Amino acid sequence: MPTPTLRLRSRSFAPVGPGLALLLALAGRAAPTQIADAHWARAITGFVETARTRTLAAAKARGLSLPEGFLAWVDADPVRRATVYGCRAEPLPVLLMLRSLELDLGEQIVRRDYPQLALAFAIQGSYAPPRDKASDWNDGDDHDRRESLPDITPRQPLQLMVPNDPRVPVDTKAKDRKLDRDDHIINFLEDHPPIEVEVKADELPPLEYDDKGVAKPRGKAVKVTRKVQRPLIAADVIASTALQSEFSTYLAEHGHAEVRLDCGERAVHWQSTEAVHDADLRRRIAAAHDLFHAAYRNKGRMPAARDCAPTPAESMAWFVRNDRHPFTAQERAARQWPKFPLNAPWPVLLMLAADDQPLREREAIWTKFRDEGEFRTYGEYIGGIAQQFDMQSARRVSPFAFSYGSIQMMWKDGGVCGTMGNIGARTYRICGVPASTAGQPGHCAIVFFEHDPKTGKFVCRGGQYATGGDEVTTVHAGWNYDGKGGRRPMVFHQAVAFGVNHGFASFVDALVLRTMWDESPANVRSESAAVFAHAALALNPFALPALDAALAAAPSSDVALAVVARVERLLDAGFGAEQFALYRDTVRDLGHARVLALPAPKDQPAAQALWATLEQQGCELPELLARTWRQLDGEQGFVRHCRAEVERYLTSPERSKNRREGERFAKRLQAWARTVAEGQQRQAFATELLVPFEGKEALRRRGKPVLDPAVAALCKLAGRDPPKVGE
Repeated sequence: MPTPTLRLRSRSFAPVGPGLALLLALAGRAAPTQIADAHWARAITGFVETARTRTLAAAKARGLSLPEGFLAWVDADPVRRATVYGCRAEPLPVLLMLRSLELDLGEQIVRRDYPQLALAFAIQGSYAPPRDKASDWNDGDDHDRRESLPDITPRQPLQLMVPNDPRVPVDTKAKDRKLDRDDHIINFLEDHPPIEVEVKADELPPLEYDDKGVAKPRGKAVKVTRKVQRPLIAADVIASTALQSEFSTYLAEHGHAEVRLDCGERAVHWQSTEAVHDADLRRRIAAAHDLFHAAYRNKGRMPAARDCAPTPAESMAWFVRNDRHPFTAQERAARQWPKFPLNAPWPVLLMLAADDQPLREREAIWTKFRDEGEFRTYGEYIGGIAQQFDMQSARRVSPFAFSYGSIQMMWKDGGVCGTMGNIGARTYRICGVPASTAGQPGHCAIVFFEHDPKTGKFVCRGGQYATGGDEVTTVHAGWNYDGKGGRRPMVFHQAVAFGVNHGFASFVDALVLRTMWDESPANVRSESAAVFAHAALALNPFALPALDAALAAAPSSDVALAVVARVERLLDAGFGAEQFALYRDTVRDLGHARVLALPAPKDQPAAQALWATLEQQGCELPELLARTWRQLDGEQGFVRHCRAEVERYLTSPERSKNRREGERFAKRLQAWARTVAEGQQRQAFATELLVPFEGKEALRRRGKPVLDPAVAALCKLAGRDPPKVGE
């Protein structure tokens, strides 16, 4: 067949090369399993070669010169070559970032000691927007792209410098200038006599001695509260009406009578946990905070702004420096060091490469870990006031070496789950562990990668969970494996660990396959979905980036369901472990979502066959079930199936064992109800499903009866009050 021309984003490239040409040629084959794996290996190799040629031509067109030795090093390892040229639609930023890192850090670090970490930074950087542009660098404007491409200008190696405290205290009593308002604010605070405050501290009990004068072992430290004197800070003024009056008088005496504080008595103070509900009071407190915060910044008592994020080279150099720290054997054991190998395959390092915390903030946490073994992943939980950033900030505003947004400020001010998740994820990353915050229903948690040095296996785990398990967790770090990025559920990140464990090279090949897929025309993607899915699974059963694409483009329900069935057979035959259950369900749900997006079967036999397969695969998609049941048995049949599901739920052991099962089933009922016309029909539907619950409305949780969430949902739909537990 003739070699086609492919239009890629805003530019045309011809020819597409042997990779895509073979994909086009294989499209429409009747039996995907008849296509030998060797064909796909040849297709991937050809695609990477074509992408390499195109990338080097693009560099040359921009006047960019890359050393032959560097290019030969990239080519020397097939996985590295496939990573650089095949895992992104535009490989040029990846290639240039790798060379830029080499210029800054040297060949020894990039080529020999930490090549996987360098690849992670190069891939991760290709997803980041340009620092000086809001638009994607592929917007068709060559000038914008040139500005945002990594710099490969020859230069001296990077000398890692962790910035010092940027504050430069201003003399607020200078004689050579007229003092301004902020000078007087600082002078009031710093010249004020010390105040007495209560502080909580850990204190060891006094030493006791035996008859021989030998000290007995001390007990554990206990929390004590004692009064101490310390200098006045802005938060003290905001908390005290007497100090507010004193402050306002002082400012008036120094020419600023317009400054008057009215923040109430301990409406907000150092130990506040309650939100401020009086809108006018909150406005006055927020204004007071802004007044003091500006004075602290303008007079060098706080930084003027948060430190800049490090460059990729600075960030990588910092991680490498720490990884090489000469801990003693005893210190390594005590700190469980290294906490994560920086020579791990690059796909499991992307969360680490994404860390943009300023180096000075990182350094303070790292130093405590390095010198004292401190590894604290949780802070002070402060309650409702944490939902009001202005009030949370006002309660403890004081001179400080770090700005808002820093982990240090989170330690000082405290917070709720979002702060705790950030403290945890940031601390993990500072200590070299890929980690991220993650969302759960009404909660923020963390996720992190682990490595077992005995087995060499990787796993992505969750921490600080509260409202569910992995199945309801969405990771905040970008899932940068499919050319699009963005947030994806926890299982997508777990699949990266599964895929790397199964085979690093095959997982990278599957990523290349996904890039090939994205570059092929839409009609080819539809026609070759089955072929493509088979190729991805033959490479790696956990090639979720490729499977996701194939299922989204499946031209028929038969194709989507066949892909789901093949994944299930693979897992049952070679894996089948409990740890893959969520991955299995996720592929199933992706396939069933595609079935729902396609037209319903045209006749009854086809609908019956579809229902048989959905039932066998354990379909959990309420909308698809509703559509299928109606096509089989009409509206009455739909209601009958829903009632059968209610009865199955009532006899399920999970109803009593799993406290979240009721919430899950309530959501299914609500989804089914949405497919029923609003009004009397929906009320009748809910009333019908409440019948099996009669006498079974309550669940026992922690020894107490509680209303089943499914009953509460149905009562609301039926327009009736829920029964009281026990009646």
